[in-house]
Amino acid sequence: MDSGIRPDKQLIRADKSYVKIRYTVRIPQGPILKGAGQPEVMDFVTGYMQVVPGLENRLIGHCAGEKLSFTIPPHEAFGDRREDLVIEQPKDEFHFPQGVTPYPGMEIPLVSSGDNAPDTVVITAVREQTILIDLNPPMAGVPLHYDLEILEARAARSEDVCSEWTPETSEQACCPSVQQIVLGADE
Repeated sequence: MDSGIRPDKQLIRADKSYVKIRYTVRIPQGPILKGAGQPEVMDFVTGYMQVVPGLENRLIGHCAGEKLSFTIPPHEAFGDRREDLVIEQPKDEFHFPQGVTPYPGMEIPLVSSGDNAPDTVVITAVREQTILIDLNPPMAGVPLHYDLEILEARAARSEDVCSEWTPETSEQACCPSVQQIVLGADE
């Protein structure tokens, strides 16, 4: 019986497959986020959390030459939006350089004890005594639609894997708990 897959094609596996794709990604019925002028090219090794989980999972079992189109729900992309990650802190816990006035939409660096904490957070409101910040990833709660072609799929070679990477065997939360956040730490 013909499976439709040529024997010389390597299937993408969940662990240590080198994958190269040409793609566009957009918000369904919305703007194109990557590949608007022409499709982007990206490569990665499976099993190292280099791309959103939903993208990697949908490529497993496919091979070079295939064209795919699919939508990834938020929880398989940048996570569902969490209201507990929108927090209000007293203004005196922030240390802005002299002459810098905080404003809604301003991105500020975050100092955190959590490994999976965002590097920056967004100020959503500035009140008389407090500042409201959003620790959600900017794309939290947003589905992503991919149109792609698999350009290359093979077993990863040692030179494809950075020595600092560690395989991820379990899902990790995208954000730390609010209790792990440390604001206003002086350097």
